[in-house]
Amino acid sequence: MNKRLLLDKIGNKFIVVLADMGNLPYRATLGEDEETGEVILPMPTEAYGDHAEIGDVMSFKKPSKYKIEMTNLSCKYVKKTAFLREYNSICRQITSIKHPLNRLILDCNGEHYLLKYRV
Repeated sequence: MNKRLLLDKIGNKFIVVLADMGNLPYRATLGEDEETGEVILPMPTEAYGDHAEIGDVMSFKKPSKYKIEMTNLSCKYVKKTAFLREYNSICRQITSIKHPLNRLILDCNGEHYLLKYRV
């Protein structure tokens, strides 16, 4: 299925716009909030683009002493073939209140599209 046909077909279920891919990978240093003393992770929009939004559910793993891997559970990055294969599952996840997924970044032959489910 070519790209234009795919985007037209999914246009009735998803809002499709070009995605801002940011400047990943991004190196950040943890800081401390002066008022509360909590550890904070700076997340500038220009670095993360559409990968992160306020209210997203994040998963953190610590694979080594000086490295933390962050996975955004609210935004899934998928290639076109995986999207076509997992389409029904993705639609169930994105409409479920119990699942954190609320948008996708679709890689379609090197072009990236942000997909948000139409309510």
